[in-house]
Parts: sequence; structure tokens; C-alpha cells
Amino acid sequence: MAHSRQRWVRFLLLLAAVCLLWLVVFPQIATIPQVKAEIDFLEEKQIDPTAMFYSDLETIEDTVQNISNFHKAHPDALW
Repeated sequence: MAHSRQRWVRFLLLLAAVCLLWLVVFPQIATIPQVKAEIDFLEEKQIDPTAMFYSDLETIEDTVQNISNFHKAHPDALW
């Protein structure tokens, strides 16, 4: 019972830390003039900084091929 309570306390502390970051720290960082200028620039140009660029596609194909080759060579490794 005490172990279960301790796990819940840890979970709630972690959740509180994530909420603090998301709702307090990150918005404060966004108000820093240099960061705000960068955000405004990206929004003005309608640039999605999370978007994948075409130059990334070759790298992804190589990575997928490397993973495939690894699984063929080591079928019982990892998963």
C-alpha cells in the first residue's frame, strides 16, 4: 500500500513539474525579446519550424535502410 502511494506521489510530482514547465516556464521564455522576435518572424513568414524539409528525406531513407539491415543481421536484437 505504501509503495503504491509512493508511486502516485512521484507521478503527481512529475505531472506538476511538466505542467509548471508548459504553463509557466515556456510562456515566460516566449516573452524574451530575442525569442519573441524569432517566433514573430516565423509566424509572419508562415514557417512551421516543426515541418520536415525535403533535405531530411534522404537521411530518413538511409536511417530506415540501416535499421532494416540491422534487423536482418540481428533478428533477435532489441525487439
